[in-house]
Amino acid sequence: MSKNTHLEHLEDSILLDGEQGARDAFMFLDELAKVFTGAQKNNFKITTKWDGAPAVFCGIYPGTKKFFVGTKSVFNVNAKINFTEEDVDYNHGSSPGLAVKLKDCLKYLPELGITGVAQGDLLFTDDKQEKVINGTQCIIFQPNTITYCIPQEDELYTKAAKAKVGVVFHTSYSGNDIGSMNASFGYDVSKLNDSKNVLVLSAETGQLGKDVLLTPVEKNNLDKLKSTSKSSLSNASKFLDTVAEQIASKDQLVIGTRLKIFFNKYVREGKKLPSDKVFVKEFQEYFQTEVQKAADKLKTPKGKAQKLNKLYAGLDTIKDKEKALKSTVNLYSALQSAKELFIRKLETGERFGTYLRTENGYKITAPEGYVAIQEGSNAVKLVDRLSFSVANFNVEKNWVNGDTPQ
Repeated sequence: MSKNTHLEHLEDSILLDGEQGARDAFMFLDELAKVFTGAQKNNFKITTKWDGAPAVFCGIYPGTKKFFVGTKSVFNVNAKINFTEEDVDYNHGSSPGLAVKLKDCLKYLPELGITGVAQGDLLFTDDKQEKVINGTQCIIFQPNTITYCIPQEDELYTKAAKAKVGVVFHTSYSGNDIGSMNASFGYDVSKLNDSKNVLVLSAETGQLGKDVLLTPVEKNNLDKLKSTSKSSLSNASKFLDTVAEQIASKDQLVIGTRLKIFFNKYVREGKKLPSDKVFVKEFQEYFQTEVQKAADKLKTPKGKAQKLNKLYAGLDTIKDKEKALKSTVNLYSALQSAKELFIRKLETGERFGTYLRTENGYKITAPEGYVAIQEGSNAVKLVDRLSFSVANFNVEKNWVNGDTPQ
């Protein structure tokens, strides 16, 4: 893996990588099951997915001895690399709030003695607060959607109160050139210098599989979901390979690309997936509407005919591959359910409080999610998309005007 700029959801792997993506998903579920039976392998780990913003890249710039900071824009063709405050003003002056945060990173993060390049999520600079939530004195910070609470009884409370910057690192990079560096998921924060000005949190979830185990009922449910998944894959494998090829083509008017968008439509609307029969009916109507709209925008008969041919071909595919499409829905749904079973188990081991800021105060919520990592280079997101996405769309963010999370 060259860059960690975007992780995919476990269930989306069947759409993006076809049959192999499904088998990769099965592997992740098997490894997760081992975590909660005390049989976790050293080459498999789980990290908390912190809801930080912006993403921060920092360390010693390859080929130099200079410390730098940046956002995901360090990988742009015209890379935005910041060695000085003047660089920050030049590269990010149009987003003054972001520029202030990057200057704080540039000032304090060198104290950590980072070797190589690290990627993390910024948690706070001067925007943390001391507040009482649900009767508990806390240090709170809201980098994005979720508000985090470090309670007064936690050993990190005093350090958080004094820190100028809070950050969680999750990825390390190696290589001689910023554009071709290789990413390795996971970051050993124990190797960093201690700094009174920087609160560094670890993304790793700690000791699982000792205090938190699968119950017999949960194990039985998981076995049923795995059986459903494998049965569904046997009916959908070739169809999924076609879907993956079409998504890779980036053609917006073919079944595969529209199918991924349609799955995500349920998430954005905060809806659970319906039965396979209802899904196929609704998807057919959606596909016909979207491609017809594209055809109607064109003025020439030739252009319209090209789009309509895609419409007819797609509708034929939906009809001919109805069984495979239904199996795809059932596989996707089973993977979601299995993933959510593990998310609920992981949430019981969280150290800090997580809340959503509402008009009526703070409402307890779950963390954004987790990342399952195999061999340091293969990873998927474990996020309860229905819960977090609804919050992400509706909760007032704590960004400065003019900024967007990187």
